[in-house]
Amino acid sequence: MKTKKLFRILPLFVCLLALPFFANAAEPLTKPFKAIVLPDGQKHPDGMTVNPSTGDIILAVPVIGDKGNAWLLKINADDKVEKYFELPAHPETGRVTPLGISFGPDGHLYVADSQCLGGNPNHKSRILRVIHKAGKPVRAEVLVTGIVQANGLEIYNNKIYVAETQIDPSITEMPMTSGVFRFGIEEFSMARSYGRELTPIHVLPYGKDRHFIFSFKTTDKDRNGAQKVGANGIGLSKKGTLYVANFGDKEIIEVELRRDKVLSHKNIDISKSGLNESVDGLKVCPQGYIFFADYVGNAVLASNPANGKTVLIAKNKPNPNPNEKKNGALDRCSEVCLRGDKLYVANIDLDDNNAPHTISVIDLKGIDFDKLLK
Repeated sequence: MKTKKLFRILPLFVCLLALPFFANAAEPLTKPFKAIVLPDGQKHPDGMTVNPSTGDIILAVPVIGDKGNAWLLKINADDKVEKYFELPAHPETGRVTPLGISFGPDGHLYVADSQCLGGNPNHKSRILRVIHKAGKPVRAEVLVTGIVQANGLEIYNNKIYVAETQIDPSITEMPMTSGVFRFGIEEFSMARSYGRELTPIHVLPYGKDRHFIFSFKTTDKDRNGAQKVGANGIGLSKKGTLYVANFGDKEIIEVELRRDKVLSHKNIDISKSGLNESVDGLKVCPQGYIFFADYVGNAVLASNPANGKTVLIAKNKPNPNPNEKKNGALDRCSEVCLRGDKLYVANIDLDDNNAPHTISVIDLKGIDFDKLLK
């Protein structure tokens, strides 16, 4: 990356700015066929989820480096964009930085607010809930405080899983520890009226909280610790197997769970394919394949956790020009979302940060992932 001004307040991510783009000889399966251009002022798109009631994609657009509220946007079936809900800023930091988002079985939307990425690493990150009435968002409430960097978020069987990218904000040397929080939705009793707020759960620091169920270390030994980013994207299979992105080590970690216990875990070393340079946001499709964004490599890939086979779906050079972006080019992509035969890719663009700000859309129709990945 070239532009460094955005991350002068973000030492955790400065390492990302100095790395070159490594060309890969493998040919991508396809390329985005179009871009969804976001409204003016809506930059750094990231977390996405499909509203199970409407089929709309809800998109988180975090405030990074600036103060103020942040918007959740809606992408309808015709790929038209409109404002969905305005998230209020943190009362102490003046920012709100939504990354991972997911609807719960209760019909409400759960949001990881990454205050660290917003500029404050001092255990200010939160989990928010956007209350819906008759399918419409009406207000936001704070469920959890005290997280360092809340990142990917998914929900399974009334449990909220949140990636904690770094448990200790003071650590600057490798290896670094990160992991996963899990909260039961039943822990958060609903406020009885709009005038009454919940008392949030404040988690203990440094992985000591009872909700912190799994941790691992990131070394990035291949790059001498240049990528100081740990747990990132997170997803669950239809059977409840947890998958966590280890950004810096270019891996996906598979975690087998039973009730409140971690039974086993293993690394899916997808980096042996030589196709990816990081693992950012991910989604698990109904067939069990993992689709993920490679922020460093500016690419999108799919992997089979059963055997580690990985294919390159789309990739292009970093920092595309405005015309290329309008035609769908990836621009430091950080998250993916599956809707029907299409893969939507959020271009967070923490590099040049130049307009237009886009979502790339990839048509997966005709690609036989069973043949490619089994």
